[in-house]
Amino acid sequence: MGHYGNAQICLNGHVITSIGNDPQFLKKFCSECGAETIMNCKNCNAAIKGLYIGDSFGFPDYHAPSFCDNCGQPYPWTQSKKQAASELIDFADQLNATEKDELKGSIDDLIKDTPKTALAQMKFKKYASKAGSEIAKGLKDILIDIVSETVKKSIWNV
Repeated sequence: MGHYGNAQICLNGHVITSIGNDPQFLKKFCSECGAETIMNCKNCNAAIKGLYIGDSFGFPDYHAPSFCDNCGQPYPWTQSKKQAASELIDFADQLNATEKDELKGSIDDLIKDTPKTALAQMKFKKYASKAGSEIAKGLKDILIDIVSETVKKSIWNV
């Protein structure tokens, strides 16, 4: 019978390890960005779930989760990326204040995969394209790691 490894992830979302607490793999700080690393949710202290370690060999790709599966709160990297996307949207001179708010408001439903996600995808496509190619590319670069696979395919054909 298998179990989940404990993941260690930096505050910016770079995965350090996804298989457990072996000291040779753990780092206090991220070698990619220098940020502090965590192994537990900052809100409820639950371990960040890593890969499922079972009877099969090989390790599938592991991606940092966006939300804690114990308390439902976003992890620090999710919050940081949402904030960065929001700040980037403020640079979209082609959008009026209402459009900027609509675009910012769509981000939560793109990340959470809710019944409103389809509507959020339409809003995002409409306003991101109106904002211009530089803003649209920046939003993709920021959000690609925290949105669902369905959203990636729908918005960016990834």
